Amino acid sequence: MANFFLIISYISFILLIILTVLSLIKYKQVDQNEKWYIYYITLIFFVELISYIIPYTKIKTNAFMYPVYIAGEFFTITGIFIEKLKLSKYYFIVTGILSLFFLTADRILIQQQYNNDYSKAVSNLIMISLIAYSLIQNIKITKGRNRFLMLDKMFFFYFLVSIFIFMLQNQLISLSIDIFYSIWIINNLMVVLLYSLFIKTFLQLKK
Repeated sequence: MANFFLIISYISFILLIILTVLSLIKYKQVDQNEKWYIYYITLIFFVELISYIIPYTKIKTNAFMYPVYIAGEFFTITGIFIEKLKLSKYYFIVTGILSLFFLTADRILIQQQYNNDYSKAVSNLIMISLIAYSLIQNIKITKGRNRFLMLDKMFFFYFLVSIFIFMLQNQLISLSIDIFYSIWIINNLMVVLLYSLFIKTFLQLKK
């Protein structure tokens, strides 16, 4: 089970590398609001890359990357839908402040034994709500194009499922090792599906 988990993890990272290169190639073919998808991809690529490199350095743990991942993911994903929904630019100030909170909450609230999983849960809830609102608006508005509609639906499903995985990951440790790996394999398979759908979407892009 552990070997299968590692295989899926490596496959997802390889797909992420392909996706990052492809997204940069297609950068000029996307609209301004669609560029936020590329910002998200680039961020995730560097977070994953650093996480893979750290074990080969003198740094003992990559735990500090978790809040960076949460904050960066939150800001770029909300950025996608703030632009897509044509919301006021002031929303970027709000999401920027929230991102800074997610980045530093475990150090600011150290006496309250704050867990970054709480940040992940709250950020996911906000993103899910924003994505759901965007999908509803897309149903109401038939004019215009939404070349990333399937990705938006996948985002909604992915964040909906991952919120439970990240909230329960401390409890998962107490379960059998096979169950622990099975849950994370499901998460990694969803990541593989997300990246694959991203690649398909970018390959089909036409200006």
